[in-house]
Amino acid sequence: MATFTNKGNGKGKALKRSESSRGAVRLSDVSGHFAAGPVVGPSDLYLKSAMSRGGGTGSVTTKKELGLKLTDFFDYTTFDSSAGGVPQFVNNYFWEVNQNLLNTAPSAPGGQENTFCRVRKLCVWVMPLCRTFATGAIQPQNNAGAMFSVNCQVPGVGTQYSSTQQAYATNTQVTNVLPTINPKWKKVLTVDLQKTFQSGVIRPWFATDFPSQQCLFQMSIVDPLSGKPYLTGDEQVPIRVKVQLHLDQPIGTVQNAELLVFKNEEFVTPSEEQNGAAYPGTAERYVQLDLEQVRDNLK
Repeated sequence: MATFTNKGNGKGKALKRSESSRGAVRLSDVSGHFAAGPVVGPSDLYLKSAMSRGGGTGSVTTKKELGLKLTDFFDYTTFDSSAGGVPQFVNNYFWEVNQNLLNTAPSAPGGQENTFCRVRKLCVWVMPLCRTFATGAIQPQNNAGAMFSVNCQVPGVGTQYSSTQQAYATNTQVTNVLPTINPKWKKVLTVDLQKTFQSGVIRPWFATDFPSQQCLFQMSIVDPLSGKPYLTGDEQVPIRVKVQLHLDQPIGTVQNAELLVFKNEEFVTPSEEQNGAAYPGTAERYVQLDLEQVRDNLK
């Protein structure tokens, strides 16, 4: 007689089961070797079953947004061959809001690639100079010469549209960056765009000819003594900039995943045919996708 101890009731009572239910289920050619193998114990079962959402009926399958973090690097420069030698010292960072960073069905009809991929928050860093580097027009040979100031702001516009409108400065920040021997990023801007634009008094700046491309921030690097552009020519050593965007990415309603339902006559050989068609391999098909939780199980 086999016994189990029920620890859940706190009394340690013994639960009995019949002798005939112990061990493996007898194999049967008629059933295609259904459930062949030993009976698993309690320690082998899932600890927690998945609960359905959507009022307990499982009717709602897609409803969340993904919180993504995107990191980008670019070089701050002022040289433009078409500018006639005038330093282009304001660098404007644009983001295309009409894109889908989680689009597994790029050929799906109905504009699956069109989602409002919104930047909620952004942070900007610059890499300080090492004073032993020459930077084209300037060659800082001391700490004072390798010091520069970073001016950052977020452009916005008023709610009253005008064909001649100009950007208003918001979230302005000036940071003085000192030279370093050990490389270390210097943060020059942190902006919560949700707070900046949630009142509706001021709106984000979008390119005139590209209405879905938002200017997230602007930056210039100037001489801390004169306020003039720090880099004035075809720089050999540009200043490296790091940008980190925190995004709200809606999950598209049409998604694809590679999977397959294969039919045969045996449970013990899942991918082999007996009298039917051979196993063809998985293929893309339509699925419904939603975010469940963030995991680190593979680390």
